[in-house]
Amino acid sequence: MIYVIIFFILVFIIAPFSLLFHEIGHLVGATLMRASAIRLTIGLGKPLWQTNFANVDIIIRRFFLINSLTSTVRNTPFRNREKAIITIMGPLFSGILTLIAYIAYSVFIATDILYLFFLFNLWLVIINLIPFKIGHKQSDGYTIYRLIIHYFKRKKTNSV
Repeated sequence: MIYVIIFFILVFIIAPFSLLFHEIGHLVGATLMRASAIRLTIGLGKPLWQTNFANVDIIIRRFFLINSLTSTVRNTPFRNREKAIITIMGPLFSGILTLIAYIAYSVFIATDILYLFFLFNLWLVIINLIPFKIGHKQSDGYTIYRLIIHYFKRKKTNSV
């Protein structure tokens, strides 16, 4: 019975909060790079809740465990360095949450829920840094990989 409760806590509290925090990292990066419009979306399907403040749209959809995405727009195109900063901020925020959970678990209170919170966020960091692309969906690691490849190709072309 306890495992069912823990599963529901993972699915309905830990995962959505962790995904939201990861996407807030991208939002912070986009704000630092002066994006003119930012849309943070968690999930697929019909919107359950949405709000708008300043230049930020936040949408939480019905199937909130399947997909998360932050899209940014700016009047002048982002340079590759700016794209890299926006991209790396998601895994960085997940890493911060991982570290906080680990310290809380190790120093303050060693509970299964806190350990699961730590493991899920560690998984988020790792899976997001692995470069992969499935259809039109690509990981943060893939985006960073493509930006690095583009940088070295451009540098090689300019030096010839």
